[in-house]
Amino acid sequence: MTSAGENGPMDAIGELDAIDFTTLFAAQIHDLKNLLFLLLNSLDETLNNSCTRSGINDENQSKLALLKYNGQLINDKLIQMLSLFRFAQGPYAIDIAYRPVEELIEEVVAETKPLLGARSIAIRSDVETGLCWFFDRDLAAGVLNNAIHNALRCAKSEIRLSACAKNGFLTIRVEDDGDGFPQEILENGGSMKNLDLSGGKTGLGLYFSSVCARLHTNKNQTGRIALSNGGSLGGAVFTLLLP
Repeated sequence: MTSAGENGPMDAIGELDAIDFTTLFAAQIHDLKNLLFLLLNSLDETLNNSCTRSGINDENQSKLALLKYNGQLINDKLIQMLSLFRFAQGPYAIDIAYRPVEELIEEVVAETKPLLGARSIAIRSDVETGLCWFFDRDLAAGVLNNAIHNALRCAKSEIRLSACAKNGFLTIRVEDDGDGFPQEILENGGSMKNLDLSGGKTGLGLYFSSVCARLHTNKNQTGRIALSNGGSLGGAVFTLLLP
C-alpha cells in the first residue's frame, strides 16, 4: 500500500505526461553523440599508439579499426537523427557560403582514413581544379560521410570521390568496387521523401542525405541525390547534386 506522503503509480504517470519527450529524446541523443565522440577519440589514440608499438599484432589492430568503424556508423545515425529533429523544429538556419570544394573533399577523406584499416580499402579523390561552390559545409560533409561509410561496408578494395561542375550543378560522386545497390534501393532511394519504419532498415541515411540536398536551392533548382550502379569502379555510385 502507498503510505501517506508517497506518490502512487498514477501520480508517477501524471509526471511522465508532463514531460516533453520530444525535447528529452533530442537532448539524450545529443548527450549520447558527445559520449560516443569521446569514445571514438580514445579509439583513435589507441590505434595511433598501436602503430608505434610492436605489442599489438595486426589482427588486434584490425579489430580496433573495425570497432572504430562500427562506432562511427552509430555516430552517423545519431547525427542524422538529431539533424532531422532540428530541421523539423525549424526554422533551420542553413549556412550556405562560397567554398572550395577540394577542401571539403580533403576533410571527409581525412576523417575516413582511420577507418580504412578495418577492411584494407584504398580511397582516392579527383576534384576539378579551382572548383568553388555555394553549399552548407556541415550538411554536405554529413551526406558524403554517410555515403563513404556505406561504401566502406560494400567495397572490395577501392573507393573513389570525384567532384566537378556539370549542367549547373556541383556534382560529387562516391563510387566503390562492390556489388552495387540492390534494385529496390535504386528504384526508391534516389527520392527518399519518406521513411519506412515498418521494416528493419529505415533508410535513415539516404533520407537524411535527400533532405540535406533539398535544403540547397538556387534559381528554382533544388539539390538532390541520385543512385546508380557502374561508374568507373563498376559498383555502387552515390551522387550528390547541388544547384
